[in-house]
Amino acid sequence: MSKGLHFGIRPNGSLWLHTCTELAALLSVSGDNNSTQISSLSGALCPAGSTLKMYSFMGGGLFCAIVANILLVVSTATDYWMQYRLSGAFAHQGLWRYCMSGKCYMQTDSIAYWNATRAFMILSAMSCFAGIIAGILSFAHFSAFERFNRSFAAGIMFFVSTLFVLLAMAIYTGVTVNFLGKRFGDWRFSWSYILGWVALLMSFFAGIFYMCAYRMHECRRVPGPR
Repeated sequence: MSKGLHFGIRPNGSLWLHTCTELAALLSVSGDNNSTQISSLSGALCPAGSTLKMYSFMGGGLFCAIVANILLVVSTATDYWMQYRLSGAFAHQGLWRYCMSGKCYMQTDSIAYWNATRAFMILSAMSCFAGIIAGILSFAHFSAFERFNRSFAAGIMFFVSTLFVLLAMAIYTGVTVNFLGKRFGDWRFSWSYILGWVALLMSFFAGIFYMCAYRMHECRRVPGPR
């Protein structure tokens, strides 16, 4: 029952159960005579602490999203995706520049996998930022957005961000292992690359948190009598 599930035995011996979501559906079709009874039943099925849990999920998701967005920007902008030895000297490169002997040079070659990785990383950061905006707005209550659930929209944007960064990391990893790894004998992935994977996890957890908050919101939403 504390999980939002209520059940019992009817007089005829059959089992009945309702979740909070099903209760909301019942409310949408109930008349004035039953709305008061079902509203009181909603309080029993959806504990009062669920509102606090909802905001806790939203706060945790917002924290993960902000960290993810910072990591995405840092990972995309820095030059330590890969380190290798070239002509006896260590060098490193990112998505935009490569550095050797203490000097950095722009990547002037238009290579498909670099362009794809850059594009997906930028799209991921933009989607995450849009999710953060929606996530912040989900803490506010504006009557103009009564029918628009911002916590659900934020969760979707974070999952989209996760998908984009996953595509970017998969493309870069595949090409590096199969092509650049064979070209350079002594090489390894570096911290900019690792930050990309950490950002993926953080954006994914942000989406999970906001989807949990959305379910809590649906549980607590009880329409008034029509």
